[in-house]
Order: sequence, then C-alpha cells, then structure tokens
Amino acid sequence: MEKLTFDRLILVGVILIAVGHGLAFLLHAGFLVNLAWILYGGLCLLHPVCPERWKNSDREKNAVLGVRIAGSLCIVIGLLTSFVV
Repeated sequence: MEKLTFDRLILVGVILIAVGHGLAFLLHAGFLVNLAWILYGGLCLLHPVCPERWKNSDREKNAVLGVRIAGSLCIVIGLLTSFVV
C-alpha cells in the first residue's frame, strides 16, 4: 500500500462519502451517510497529512492542525446532521 498523501486523503474522503450516499440511497438507510462522515473525520484525526509543498516549513504544524480541525468538523457533521430523512 502506498503512503497516504494529502491528495489521496481528500480522494478517499470524496469516495467514502459518495459510497455512503449511494448505499444510503439503495438501502434506504440514511445513517450510512452519517457513518461515512464520522469515518472520514476519524481518518483525518488519526492520520493528518499536509500538502507536500508545506512539508519541512513553518506552515507544516498549522497545516496538520487544520486537517485535525477539519476532521473534527466532519465528525460533528456526522453526529449532528440527520440524513435519515
């Protein structure tokens, strides 16, 4: 398995949320969308990565913090929103 980069992290998130929406539509189970948001947020919290151009610079710490904050927001979206409509 290749190393997880910032671009791949975003791609995994888009795919995960799209699959969650597709499964929720097919199975009529809206909680799958919420689960996808929570899983993506957890991935961002557990393995934050920043763009390659910001590595080894003074921006790296802020970028990693930004990814962690974005992961926290994804978890909040998954917990607070009700996609079960």
